[in-house]
Amino acid sequence: MKLQRPSLSIACAALLLGGCAANTYLDAKRNTAAGGQQERDIQTAKTELATAQSQNVSLSDQKLQRERELQRNSQRIAALEKDLKTQDQVLASALKARQVSQSRHAELKREMDSIKAEMQSVDMQNKGDAFGAPDPKADAAKEARLKELERRKKELETALAALAKN
Repeated sequence: MKLQRPSLSIACAALLLGGCAANTYLDAKRNTAAGGQQERDIQTAKTELATAQSQNVSLSDQKLQRERELQRNSQRIAALEKDLKTQDQVLASALKARQVSQSRHAELKREMDSIKAEMQSVDMQNKGDAFGAPDPKADAAKEARLKELERRKKELETALAALAKN
């Protein structure tokens, strides 16, 4: 009887292992069959890839647009700097030619220096924006500051043109 028990144990173990192997084989067959889990996984992966590629294109477009916007702002700031340098020379010439009083010269020079300081602040912000995430509120505020600086520069030009006429 002792001999039968080990053989009975072996027979049970063989049946159990055989059943596991059969289940694994059937699971693999179901997974690889048409419409099976493998096909669904592949389709899901393709859909996720298409979505990721679409997002990548969109992000690239946004990055390019952002870079162009920052470049335009840099060009506007450079044009402001150039104009202010020219106006500074005109103001100095007007003082030498006594076309402007010392007090009016000082007033116009303060306004010019104020515009330059504000412009440098906007320039630093613009350069910093190249490294940060876009912030629509900050961008709108920067745009408003640039427009205000351009308006003030135009007023300064008008005042200097009036001095040149006198």
